[in-house]
Amino acid sequence: MKGALKSLGALALLALVWPMVALPTFVAWVFSWGRWRKPTGPTVLCTGGKMTKALQLARAFGRAGYRVILAETPKYRWSGHRFSRAVSRFCLVPVPEQDPIAYAQALGDICREENVAWVVPVASPVASVYDAQAAAQLPCPMVHGDPETVAMLDDKFAFANGPGLGLSVPKVFRITDPRQVLDFDFRAETRPYILKRLRYDAVARLDLRKLPCPDMGQYLENLGISPENPWVLQEFIAGQEYCTHSTVRQGACVCTCAVLRRPFR
Repeated sequence: MKGALKSLGALALLALVWPMVALPTFVAWVFSWGRWRKPTGPTVLCTGGKMTKALQLARAFGRAGYRVILAETPKYRWSGHRFSRAVSRFCLVPVPEQDPIAYAQALGDICREENVAWVVPVASPVASVYDAQAAAQLPCPMVHGDPETVAMLDDKFAFANGPGLGLSVPKVFRITDPRQVLDFDFRAETRPYILKRLRYDAVARLDLRKLPCPDMGQYLENLGISPENPWVLQEFIAGQEYCTHSTVRQGACVCTCAVLRRPFR
């Protein structure tokens, strides 16, 4: 009941402000109409069509003359991105984690039907490995890593322990039972620790509670830690956070960016 009331309240607020939003949107649409050119270049397929970064890529490709197709799962069929002029077609594909084979087949069908030149995965963390697995079945290149590398990068424990690049990393321990945390000797450590779920969780990833804490037993009880739902216990490093992205093709860095984010304390 509480959730329904919150949804109704949000809809009421949207109804109140829509005239203020609709007018400037219409004016911007009218003035920008003449500046948008019909794509004449190759076709690019971007997965993760609901995501803001997919729309940004679609606009960038569109300005460069590419024809852009967005692919997304049925749950997000009415994403506003499908109505962008930068998007020539919005395709629905199976949920990759439910049926990865059908997902790969659907991407391949789109590539063949639309004569796609490149596939650019704009994947959520859940779908990144499935996109890498689908690449081998596509008739065109995908700008992505191989499944083994992507799976390693996506696994917080494997990433901290596996690459062997000589970089300093926080201490990290794989946790499959709450007792492992309760028995951990925090007194021998100089820094606090945090828990992270190995599988992506949009809510749990925001909880950076430092351990040990007074209610640690109750806190662990609510996380559902098990061999089927593993977590990592990771050393917490205070300091400035940077978010970076780089695109590398054939050993050459063709795009890189870095964003300064809030400090970790």
